[in-house]
Amino acid sequence: MAPGFDDGQVIRTIEILRDMKAEVMVSSQGEVLPGPVAGMRGALLNPNVQLSRLPAASLDAVIIAGGNSTAALQSDTMALTLLMELQAAGKPIGAVGSGAMVLASAGLVNGMRVTGEFRTKRALEHHGAFFLGQGLVVDHNIVTSQSEQNLLHFIEAIAFLLEPAPTLR
Repeated sequence: MAPGFDDGQVIRTIEILRDMKAEVMVSSQGEVLPGPVAGMRGALLNPNVQLSRLPAASLDAVIIAGGNSTAALQSDTMALTLLMELQAAGKPIGAVGSGAMVLASAGLVNGMRVTGEFRTKRALEHHGAFFLGQGLVVDHNIVTSQSEQNLLHFIEAIAFLLEPAPTLR
């Protein structure tokens, strides 16, 4: 996350994941932990790891929330590199609302079906995405949600991608 994150998207995502007994790491930009990071509606969250210390190999999945923070993340080389490494490893990558623009900046949406805030439709299509006006879209390992209203199904989709494939006997 970065300053200006969507408070509801981040807080609700953390709550749902913790209810599912997932280990949640909240990361922030930069080389050092900045202390509390402010959301766009005033929530303060303390990250527990800085982005520079998150090797893709140690992560199962990443979720990018929307809000005013997406502009900073779109130009953050460490964030974009992490997303590209996760994509190369085939790990689930999720984005809510305008967070899909961070995936676009990392070059991950070309030829992919995605959703997000309608105001990002043209920009996502410019990056080669097929924008679908749906609440939730899953295309390979990319999971996108239009808004906070779809967070439970969004997280369930990511959890499903993390399940080992069944074996046929």
